[in-house]
Amino acid sequence: MLHSYFKIKDKHYKTLNCIKNNLNYQQDALSIKKKMNKLNEYQFFFLLNDLMHEHPMEHFSLHTLELFFEKGEIIINQNYHLPFQDSSIWNDFVPATADWVYFKYKNDVDYVTDYFLNTKEYPKETLITKLLVLSDKIFELIFHPLIQIRNSFELYIENEHIVEKDEKFHFLKGIINALDSREKQILELSYNIQEKIDTLSKISIQNENYLIDTNNETLNKLYFGLEQNMLIDQDKTSLKQFLEVLKHDWNTHNSIIHLEIGNIQFKYFIDCMHQFLHIKIPLTFIQRSGNIRNKNGIIKAGSMYTTSSNNSIKQKDIELIKSVFEELQ
Repeated sequence: MLHSYFKIKDKHYKTLNCIKNNLNYQQDALSIKKKMNKLNEYQFFFLLNDLMHEHPMEHFSLHTLELFFEKGEIIINQNYHLPFQDSSIWNDFVPATADWVYFKYKNDVDYVTDYFLNTKEYPKETLITKLLVLSDKIFELIFHPLIQIRNSFELYIENEHIVEKDEKFHFLKGIINALDSREKQILELSYNIQEKIDTLSKISIQNENYLIDTNNETLNKLYFGLEQNMLIDQDKTSLKQFLEVLKHDWNTHNSIIHLEIGNIQFKYFIDCMHQFLHIKIPLTFIQRSGNIRNKNGIIKAGSMYTTSSNNSIKQKDIELIKSVFEELQ
């Protein structure tokens, strides 16, 4: 289920290319809308994020936005009726509504999350791993692009050339409110996943590690590169401890890697591990193990993605961290 949900198929790329090539035209509009309504939440944000990298917001018409979002209403006083209250007194209930914007996708990630939170299909060790992978994919493939899209919309409407009475402006304001709400919901999902992991972890789990099979010679060079550029606290992290954290089961040692970088630089460092060494370390795994830390202390996946989404890494930091990995080639 995890693999199939977080998957982009050829038909999705065809839909994306069709939108790109006819950004503000009505050609095949009905057909495109039908296809958009079949997307899941991951596919929805993938297509929208890719489209926004291809075209600046100035090129987006109201028609283009309506391929992804839909105006509607939401009842804002529906929770006032409590279950234990006499329902007869609510016969004259008048719902209060407010304008709202809905996302045009079929399945949000909630139903996948609900399945893994309640399934009894897997052994505890396997389920913990799947929950960690799910949480990491939610942050990386949904939460991260959502924040980027929201920030792009906010930056656009703050532009002095935008007229506040414009219909597109008001639609974007509604979209931003909906994205803010979805951000909070996704964070709540992540808390529920972590709570489930904590519950399962009360039972001792053996043999958890980062599954890194990179040879020690390469990791030795990485350590000395970090040390040379003062990106690791060598007083707190020896080479032996560095290797233990990356290659040994977590419960067989008490070693911790202390990196001398902040959250934004840390996220880029992890990305470089994947790019140059083909080592994929999910941030949720790092949060669970607690054995890799930076200047901000213990790694929290949600905070890491929020910080990296809302802030840009400095070019000098990119060049410094990247140079460490380039020396390994």
